[in-house]
Amino acid sequence: MVPSFCPNPHCGHHFDESDAYAGHWKHVGSYDTLVVGNVLRFKCLACGKGFSERTFSVDYYTKRLFNLREIHRATSQGESVSSIARHLTGSIASIQNRVERLSRNGVAMHEYLLADLKLSENLVADGFESFDRSQYFPNNINLLVGQDSQFLYGVTHTTIRRKGRMTRHQKRMREKLEQTYRAPKKGIQSSFTRLLGLIPKLWDTYHKPQLRLWTDEHCAYPRSILHVSQLAQSQCNGSFLHSTWPSKARRTISNPLFPVNYYDRELRKDIAAFRRESTCYTRNTANGLARLMLHLVYHNYQKPFRVGPGRETEEVHAEMAGISAVRIAVQFATFYTDRAFLSKQQLSDEGRKIWLKEAVTPLKVGATYLPKYAG
Repeated sequence: MVPSFCPNPHCGHHFDESDAYAGHWKHVGSYDTLVVGNVLRFKCLACGKGFSERTFSVDYYTKRLFNLREIHRATSQGESVSSIARHLTGSIASIQNRVERLSRNGVAMHEYLLADLKLSENLVADGFESFDRSQYFPNNINLLVGQDSQFLYGVTHTTIRRKGRMTRHQKRMREKLEQTYRAPKKGIQSSFTRLLGLIPKLWDTYHKPQLRLWTDEHCAYPRSILHVSQLAQSQCNGSFLHSTWPSKARRTISNPLFPVNYYDRELRKDIAAFRRESTCYTRNTANGLARLMLHLVYHNYQKPFRVGPGRETEEVHAEMAGISAVRIAVQFATFYTDRAFLSKQQLSDEGRKIWLKEAVTPLKVGATYLPKYAG
């Protein structure tokens, strides 16, 4: 192993690539471990920082190795964390730790590939509802999906106030819990505004002169568009169109909302915590978003594109959206082995929030723990 950059974010060689770091480091011995055997150590000659080859590994600082590909597959195909822990004979905490490590790689990979993508299709957006910690704290996960590719461009999360018919006891319980934590006002509107903020970064008006966004008839969506200045201005000049369709219409393939309805179904099917009337549910919001990011990677970059009877294709959703198979393969070459460094990423606000586990869990006291090496 030869280091290609210094892991110290304050070093002038932290952002080196490939051979640019050659001559600025040296070997300083090795040490033995029970996990991976002999590990080489290095020293940066520029800043004096000492580090090992494990510093660059996704398994950095772990005391046991797990099959990360199997954890990703199982998490994205219906198994709960406890089920994976039983299967791999590890603790639930250890499996969740590996999920978080992979999710950070997933955030880095997705946003890196999005950076050079030019939007070539119309978009569909909607909210997916589940709950965090308790059914008294429903959540709304807004999804932005390509109408033709069914590629998931982005997600945002917010906690909403419990609604619908409740008994007197349930109403009193809601009032009691809200004395400790209350869902943010206009949460869906602000969350949807954050989601729409992704569109101007992807949309090149020269490449695609007119863009249409399909949603259902939720009253918060038009107001959210007005809060994104670029979209509001484009809507005035006719280059951005917002079209609505009834959410109760039949969810057939001819429904304009089909792409996001399809992904809703995939989430219900593939993530254990999102199944209705299940003993599995999201106990920690940040951990739930980490698992969602792994499903995003699976859906966009590994799962073949949805095809009709009699048609076969090996293309994944990302390829249908315009991302080349070569670029995807390059990212997956190190996805399960190399550690992504936050200081070397250019993340959106939402991506950074997921990476740093900043999402608030209702009724939880204090912030969710984030390992020092992740920040």
